Amino acid sequence: MAEAACLTASAYRPRRARESPLYRLAETHHETFKQVYDERFAERYGAWRAVVERTLFAFLERVFCPSCHAKRAVLWAEWLAGEVLAPVEHRQWVFTVPKRLRLFFLHDRRLLGALSRCAWRTVRDLYGAGLHDRHAGPGMVVTGSRICTRW
Repeated sequence: MAEAACLTASAYRPRRARESPLYRLAETHHETFKQVYDERFAERYGAWRAVVERTLFAFLERVFCPSCHAKRAVLWAEWLAGEVLAPVEHRQWVFTVPKRLRLFFLHDRRLLGALSRCAWRTVRDLYGAGLHDRHAGPGMVVTGSRICTRW
């Protein structure tokens, strides 16, 4: 309902992201943040990663914002439902990484792919055990932070 209203051209109001406090903060202090990162944040959050700087500069250049991301997420979900998924019942499964393990995935993003494949095999085996048709099987779309993998 509200999401559908946001998608119509007449309801969309462009944001002035360059005027936002977040943009001004990033623009003004990004160099200082990078300079003090190792001393103040590395112990807790790990070493400075190049992706942080690339993302920051992408934000400053393209000015993406959480509101725009939400709109893209709704459009992507509509595309997925209308163009990719079969017109059958669907179930949503949410897998989360325990907080104590997130640090490993933060520093080695390839582990997310391995974890996604483990989740897929678990769901496949669970459904496979209950299906009577050996040709039937579940499909799965896995999304996460900066990853999107379809099997």
